[in-house]
Amino acid sequence: MPDPIAIAGATRPVLWNITPAMVVWLYASSAIGLGVFAWGIARRVRVWRIGLPERRTDQWRRRVRRLALDALAQRKVLRELGGGLPHALLFFGFLALIVATTVLMVHQDFGLHIMIGRYYLWFQSLAANVLGLFALLALLAAAARRYLLRPQGLERREPQDGLLLAALFLLLATGFAVSGLRIVLSGDPWAAWRPVARATGQALAAVLPASSLAGMHRVLWLTHVTLWVGVLAAWPFTKLGHAVFAPLALYFGSLERAPELPRIDFEADKPALGAKDPFDLTWKQLLDLDACTECGRCERACPARTAGFAISPKRMVLALRDHVRANAASLLAAHALRRTDPARFQQLRAEMPVLAGVVIAGDAIWACTTCRGCEAACPVGIEHMRLMVQLRQNLAMEQAALPDGLAQLPRQLELREHPFCGVPVDRHAWFAPALTAGGREVAP
Repeated sequence: MPDPIAIAGATRPVLWNITPAMVVWLYASSAIGLGVFAWGIARRVRVWRIGLPERRTDQWRRRVRRLALDALAQRKVLRELGGGLPHALLFFGFLALIVATTVLMVHQDFGLHIMIGRYYLWFQSLAANVLGLFALLALLAAAARRYLLRPQGLERREPQDGLLLAALFLLLATGFAVSGLRIVLSGDPWAAWRPVARATGQALAAVLPASSLAGMHRVLWLTHVTLWVGVLAAWPFTKLGHAVFAPLALYFGSLERAPELPRIDFEADKPALGAKDPFDLTWKQLLDLDACTECGRCERACPARTAGFAISPKRMVLALRDHVRANAASLLAAHALRRTDPARFQQLRAEMPVLAGVVIAGDAIWACTTCRGCEAACPVGIEHMRLMVQLRQNLAMEQAALPDGLAQLPRQLELREHPFCGVPVDRHAWFAPALTAGGREVAP
């Protein structure tokens, strides 16, 4: 049985076998990667700020609870185990490793020796090691699902998807290799608490010459650090960005089960007739575009798409997201003139592509049944319906682009005061009073 006194002092050396030049590379490259990461997040926030104001900070306790359940516990993600389980394992694995790395930094750089004792053994070693293995297996499952099973609705962006999966896999694999070689070469007395790393180190020691192990440890350490910095810098510009944006969308999401659909304020001086361009969207709607994980659950839940109509809630969100990102510079330049030069601002808006009918096809907009199935299925709380209705409002009231059947409705109301064709003008004649037969009322 382990000595309690020894357990209380359990820890490991930091930066073992690492030269001063390698330490300089660690801190310099990390600073650059963190700077690019922050710059990428700031770019997205700047775009959100062009949106209309909206209050989404009330009832913070309910919002925190939903964030804990749907983001940290992955509640909605795990409703579909096929893609949800690998995602959850990857999330928990990377979360544990990021926490462990942060603790290591605090322990080493700030002189707060917290990576010690039972905490070091149970979490920093055993839990992080096992969860890291789960994350590695989850990446293999994700690759198999994407390239072998190919489920319906899974967005494909090659080669970005493959490069991202490969980078994350190599990041985890080199981490296990570095830890394993340290265990083998240093004779770590607590090696049993890192079973995956120890097995990796023993496997490498069995196939590599003993004289090359120390050098290989340094090469793998540099590779691991460089991969991490690259992933960190690319984070806001790839699908990994949803790890930041999705929790925000969940926290600021509507707390109502069926939020009220947007109405047009016709009493305003210049009422906005739906969503013509990104300036007609709120900051939360712009955030939703970046929060999309491209999982396709909204598409699979859409009854109109299942029935064969040309509609995809996912494609709507991604098309709008790509449009906003492609025109971010123009949008920000126009937004800067919003208060200082309103006339020029309106001129720039007039030159922008119309969302409804141009960025999003009109047929897709009118095919929506407004059932909210997409919103119920979305694991990150994107509010598709409000956006769809705003696009529809713009088509109907600003562009007068109505489908054939619906286009007759306002004409019939104008001529006959009711929506039906082939019946007299008298608005009361299209329904007849109940007829009495045998002392009971029956329909005509």
